[in-house]
Amino acid sequence: MDPAYYVAAGSLKARAYQLDTVSNNIANASTVGYKTERTFFSIFNKAAAEGRGLPLSKDVNDGTVLAQRGTDFSQGALKPTQRKMDLAIEGNAFFMVQTPQGVKATRDGRFKIGEGGEIQASDEAPVLGKNGQTIKINPSEGEISIQPDGTIQQGKETLGQLDLRAYANPTIMERVGSNRYNTAGAQETEVKAKVSQGYLEQSSVDLPTAMVDMININRLFEMSMKVASTITNDLDAKVLSDVASSR
Repeated sequence: MDPAYYVAAGSLKARAYQLDTVSNNIANASTVGYKTERTFFSIFNKAAAEGRGLPLSKDVNDGTVLAQRGTDFSQGALKPTQRKMDLAIEGNAFFMVQTPQGVKATRDGRFKIGEGGEIQASDEAPVLGKNGQTIKINPSEGEISIQPDGTIQQGKETLGQLDLRAYANPTIMERVGSNRYNTAGAQETEVKAKVSQGYLEQSSVDLPTAMVDMININRLFEMSMKVASTITNDLDAKVLSDVASSR
């Protein structure tokens, strides 16, 4: 098989992966606390060694191999909601949530008070305090205030402090669904963040940029399709020529 065909096939696979990633970003452009996902590729060149002089751009002639998919944890804008249990983080920290799969990190601060008084995420997963336990609130006991360091007060009583954690290299954390991350293998670092009560952090997706990326990737996908088609036609012609000459 012509090595250039594998290059074209690799390019198609890479562009399809990029399209999937950008599509997911666009779909989450309004998701609270969502962080933009990006694709990273390593490059190798096989077609150049063929010396065929293919009339194609370097971007298509170079073979692409998926290296990794990473998350951009840039700060999202804060939007006021006036809800006392809506919380947003400014800085490098994450809220910690207890799930059936273990403790996970999130930037989604859409919290509520459960039937037992526990602070919960929107899907009823318990939100953890500093001691690894949940924090309980009695709504009938008065106004709830949450300080920038995550300390929760009701009237003059301090109920606990949210477990805020930061990581030296959050880009290695795996996205595990429900806008949460697996922190296994991530080294903790100093928290440099504050909590804002009555706000939510908006998605960090730049929608206009994502739409432009979608258009560009579609064009590259079409180019790769043309390359694959050209090489396939060349291979078909060669096979027919070989068959004819063997008779």
